[in-house]
Amino acid sequence: MHPHLSHLGSDLCQGVLEYAEGRPLGKCGLCWLKIHLANKYGGGIEKLSHEGKLAFVENQLFDIFDSAANPVDGNCWWTNAEDPFQCLAACMDLSDALRSPSPYHAVSHLPIHQDGSCNGLQHYAALGRDYMDAVAVNLVPGEKPADIYSEIASR
Repeated sequence: MHPHLSHLGSDLCQGVLEYAEGRPLGKCGLCWLKIHLANKYGGGIEKLSHEGKLAFVENQLFDIFDSAANPVDGNCWWTNAEDPFQCLAACMDLSDALRSPSPYHAVSHLPIHQDGSCNGLQHYAALGRDYMDAVAVNLVPGEKPADIYSEIASR
């Protein structure tokens, strides 16, 4: 593997990486693909609840399909994303799935990023069994993702 092509590399590097073996999305996987796309679009969308992210993607389907089919000559919606190449890869994957006869059976090779928000602080909250800290670091389910760093900065 090339030394500069890494899952920890730039947006371009991450946008071209795929798993060699794909897996059928299933209902859960299709939802996570949409959430991933919203997260990669960014611009504050990543701070919404899962339902908000799913609604954002549903409202952008025209642009998502256009981005997948015409990434250079289309309206280039994907270029406005915070992580444009990862967003484009997600647009292509989602477009393929939704245009297939059975989206839940569509095979995806795309890595879906999951943010382990403030992992060290999560360990401290769990060890201390502190409910308020657990809420602040996303150990407890909430309406939308908590952001302890923004909370600390505002104080």
